[in-house]
Amino acid sequence: MKIGIIYGSSTGATEIVADHIKDHFGDLASSPIEVYKFDPKDMEQYDVLLLGIPTWHIGEMQEDWEDAAEKFAIPQMKGKKVGLFGCGDQGGYPDTFGDALGLLWDIIEPAGPELIGRWSTDGYDYEASVGERDGTFLGLMVDEDHQPSLSNERIEKWCTQVKQELGLG
Repeated sequence: MKIGIIYGSSTGATEIVADHIKDHFGDLASSPIEVYKFDPKDMEQYDVLLLGIPTWHIGEMQEDWEDAAEKFAIPQMKGKKVGLFGCGDQGGYPDTFGDALGLLWDIIEPAGPELIGRWSTDGYDYEASVGERDGTFLGLMVDEDHQPSLSNERIEKWCTQVKQELGLG
């Protein structure tokens, strides 16, 4: 099984999360690739894609993802396993915390990937999120602004969960 980790990051926080995820998956995962450098023709080499997207400004996708999200809404996504992870600021933007997860998923879901790695909303303090569906986040949410002490533990637990969902652990 080959796992691709693709991310966008303006402040470096999502890049750091991507690097930690790579550490947890070891040789199963590629080195994290910035989304603006990712070529869709390379998608076929991966069985699983872990896509990192921070929520930017007031509920928007990070700028690199705004330009690249459509690259993932292609027929090669059908049946591919996709896990989402992102960063957000629940204290500063409680009405749009994690929105980018939902915005990205809405673009790629029609292509037919299988979502893995949904994440509990327990322990977060926000008011609304487009990235939450049916009481869970569409993927891992990390808040380096207001809960940095929980980030490593959340990343580790999410990676363990994803490994179990993939039959690796």
